[in-house]
Amino acid sequence: MLSGSAKLAWSVNHGCLPIGGERKVTRCSGNVIYEIDGKPVLEVLKEYLVGDEIDNWSKAVVNLCLGFKAPKHMMDYDEYLIRFMPAKDDRAGSITISTEVTEGTSIWMTRRDHEKIAAGVTRIGEEIKATVGNHPLKMVFQFDCAGRGKIVLRDQQKTGLLATLQQKVQRDAPWMGLYTYGEIGPVGNHNYFHNYTAVVLAVY
Repeated sequence: MLSGSAKLAWSVNHGCLPIGGERKVTRCSGNVIYEIDGKPVLEVLKEYLVGDEIDNWSKAVVNLCLGFKAPKHMMDYDEYLIRFMPAKDDRAGSITISTEVTEGTSIWMTRRDHEKIAAGVTRIGEEIKATVGNHPLKMVFQFDCAGRGKIVLRDQQKTGLLATLQQKVQRDAPWMGLYTYGEIGPVGNHNYFHNYTAVVLAVY
């Protein structure tokens, strides 16, 4: 439990790039998608799968995810909000995502990109440092998507990214964090649900 006088600085970033043009959700219910552009969603996904992803759903969704157009006030953050596809139903011909979707919603297929992940970590550090300045930090909390852990990055890569982030923010600050399956972090003045994203909060 934390108490006392403190200020907060935070930053949020994902590491996914679009790999195709705009698509439309044409049949869905709640957080379940059945059709994209009038085609069965599982057939559409096959257009973007490569290698052994075609027969391995777990591997496919580690790399392939959905991008939803970010609101205009988030353009300084990124063009897209990312959604993981945790489940598919072959019998129903559907996929499930973490949040509700409506028919007519635009989506883009996206893939994780190591260079964008690295650039995002640098950006997080710079944004937090710009807010904190030279004030000593009391604590830093890092919430990182499990999909950005050992499933995607080798230990050396993870260690390197963490070192970059700590150097940018404040190397000797008390630091704690965990891997998550969905992140909540503010962009502008609004909280948003994220996937495949890092959310870092500095207390000073």
